[in-house]
Amino acid sequence: MPDPRPEDGPAENTGPSAGFGPPGPADDWDRAVWAINALVARYSSGIRDLRPAVREGADPAELDTMVNARQRAMADLHRLRAGVDAGEAARLAAHYTAALELTDRG
Repeated sequence: MPDPRPEDGPAENTGPSAGFGPPGPADDWDRAVWAINALVARYSSGIRDLRPAVREGADPAELDTMVNARQRAMADLHRLRAGVDAGEAARLAAHYTAALELTDRG
């Protein structure tokens, strides 16, 4: 099978995360897992960057918010992996894709 050429366009990926998400066709479960993992990585990076400032006396509120958000995302990832119905997978994909897009703008 020949490699797709750039002029052939991206693989089909429609819906709220069109143009943003895992490469190639993906279902809601795949999009949700991808978005949650990407957001957890961003939260982890932010937490790592904020910890020294908090140790130096900065207000820990932003760090606490980021830690709590990462914990919620990890809990949702565990729920996904344990098995959720198609509607919940779609809701999680939409929620975390939107959250990830917001962090891109931030």
